[in-house]
Amino acid sequence: MGNSKKRVSYHGREFIIEPIDENQININGYVFAPKVVQHTEDRFKVTIGKYNFVLENIDGKLYLEGEEVDINIKPYIGNIGSNSHSFELSKASVQAPIPGKILQVLVSPSELVEKDQEILILEAMKMRNRILAPITGKITEIFISVGDVVAQDQILLRIAKD
Repeated sequence: MGNSKKRVSYHGREFIIEPIDENQININGYVFAPKVVQHTEDRFKVTIGKYNFVLENIDGKLYLEGEEVDINIKPYIGNIGSNSHSFELSKASVQAPIPGKILQVLVSPSELVEKDQEILILEAMKMRNRILAPITGKITEIFISVGDVVAQDQILLRIAKD
């Protein structure tokens, strides 16, 4: 199937989007289950949780609720080091991509985790969002607890390569 990840730029922000299966999509480590109903060849109704919107393709341009969307989609290419070799992070801070409430903390300090392992559950807009480990390593610090309300980009925990 090849690399199905895409790097999407929208309103000055970058997102890494990857289809998981027919019903789920991963956006920056968060899993969503949108429902898409095709009304005509170029018109779609999309539902994510309690949010509904209409997407249209008119003359090769994408419109969201009637407003043209300025979006740039490119194949995802992982980080490249200065010598064009693959580059691996030695430590990472995991940040909240959106504001929400911590429902579960699935790891403990000093616990070893694998890249893409589920480490937290964040509730946002009535949806449970899985937070995945960006690297393989050891949990060095946890800054949040179950029930905490967090802001977008707030550091939730840190992981260091073992």
